[in-house]
Amino acid sequence: MKLLSNILNKVHYKFASIILVVITVSIQTAAQTVAIPDVNFRNKLISNYPSVMTGSQLNITAAQNYPYDVILSYSGITNFSGLEHFTSTFKIDIAYNNATSIPAISNTSPLKYLYANNNQLTQLPNLSALTSLLELQVSYNKLTSLPQLNTLTSLVNLYASDNYLKTLPSIANLTNLKILVIGNNPFTLLPDLSPNSNLVELHVHQTGSSEIKGLASLTKLKKLYCWSNSISNLSALSANTVLTALYAFENKLSTLPVLTNKSGLLFVEIAYNQLTFEDLLPLSTLSFSTFSYSPQDTLGVQTQLPVRLLHTLALGITEDATVTNNTYSWYKNAASIGTTPVNQKTITTSAQSTDAGMYYVSITNPNLPALTLIHRKWDVSVINCIDLTSYAFSAPLNECISGATINSTVVLDGGVAPYQYYLIPLNTTDTLRSTTGDFAQVAPGNYSYIIRDANDCGIDTSVVIKKPLTCDPVITPNGDPQMSSYFIEQSGAAKIIDIEGKTILQLTAPAVWYGTKADGTFADAGYYVIIVNNKKITNITVIR
Repeated sequence: MKLLSNILNKVHYKFASIILVVITVSIQTAAQTVAIPDVNFRNKLISNYPSVMTGSQLNITAAQNYPYDVILSYSGITNFSGLEHFTSTFKIDIAYNNATSIPAISNTSPLKYLYANNNQLTQLPNLSALTSLLELQVSYNKLTSLPQLNTLTSLVNLYASDNYLKTLPSIANLTNLKILVIGNNPFTLLPDLSPNSNLVELHVHQTGSSEIKGLASLTKLKKLYCWSNSISNLSALSANTVLTALYAFENKLSTLPVLTNKSGLLFVEIAYNQLTFEDLLPLSTLSFSTFSYSPQDTLGVQTQLPVRLLHTLALGITEDATVTNNTYSWYKNAASIGTTPVNQKTITTSAQSTDAGMYYVSITNPNLPALTLIHRKWDVSVINCIDLTSYAFSAPLNECISGATINSTVVLDGGVAPYQYYLIPLNTTDTLRSTTGDFAQVAPGNYSYIIRDANDCGIDTSVVIKKPLTCDPVITPNGDPQMSSYFIEQSGAAKIIDIEGKTILQLTAPAVWYGTKADGTFADAGYYVIIVNNKKITNITVIR
């Protein structure tokens, strides 16, 4: 019995040990697997990477020891949870999926290639430990920022275009960088690329940038994509002799860098800038595979051009002044008005109101037949041929008998000498003329003041010559300029009444009475009364 008992005890002990081993193995197996929540990710691993799967779960140890590339592109994956366990791979390709984030992969120290372009990423994990990384692709996502990159000193290619990046973290330490693709981002300022002197390909298109800082240092640059920006100057490229492709269309370039020293330059696209034949003709003899230069922006600025009546209307441009063989086609209101071989045209030497309109000129050159340059329009208006800027009258002498001596100071704008000056009394044609603007023996009264220039172009205004305060109300209407009239200065309905109380003349004052009756004959000698608005103004004596 004792022997049997010992045997049974030994059997129980071994059986318990077996159970313990089974339990231990099961616990260890459970600790080395993890569920993959994304069904597309899980199915991709089962199908393409069965060695890292234990059933439908990821074998963590197998994933950690997997030394080959992990290609998960075009798989419809939205959640890459589990990817962080592939810490021995040198390439991860998760491009063309629908993920919004990437799990922490900072322990994947051997990683050389990370392709995460064409997803829905809004942020990236910390990448600073991936110091072996050679290429990073995160284009076509929804990133508003990138993590720090300055520790990735091995990085050769960086693709981050077509995101929402307004700034780029410092890349000054990335001196091995050869390809930088950061176009189609709303950058407020591009980084200074001076430290990245090994760049051979640069994409900064559609960033709204006005400048590429450090461009002069990029003497190894072969391809520059900077289209659809606001860049006005690429002269820093002049010293570069290895450039093979320049895509700089849709900018504000008004000059070009030296391109004739770049023997390998094959692709040049510089349309939609502000270039002229002067800029482009030196390139017409070069053998490019692609040379896109047309159209260009319109030249000059639209101008409001007032032209004086009867004056010369001439149009001209200053652009391409040194270029020969240009043909200039002139237009008014979109209708052709002729061509010239020079950059100016006289429309008329005597402008009329019908010459007003919208004018422009187009320019062509036979050596660049695909290009027609258009100068912005002149909005021509025809204005008065002469303007009176200011004038002043002085009367150094004003006597009752001889009248006033008038000196005038006149400032004119737009006239052509010599000038003629006229004083015409209201309601008469008794014109006083002068070539200097000075007049003598001017009777008091209201006058039209007229100035005419050599083109018989002039201005009309009015002046008032007042009578001396001490003059007796006496007139001698005999046709000479001395004391032949009386100026009624008050405004209103005026009457001249003779000594018998009869009204001999009615006037609208201010007015000048020249001693005449209503029928135009001279009044008889005698005494008269001047009444304005039914109020007596003065007695006046007529002497014959």
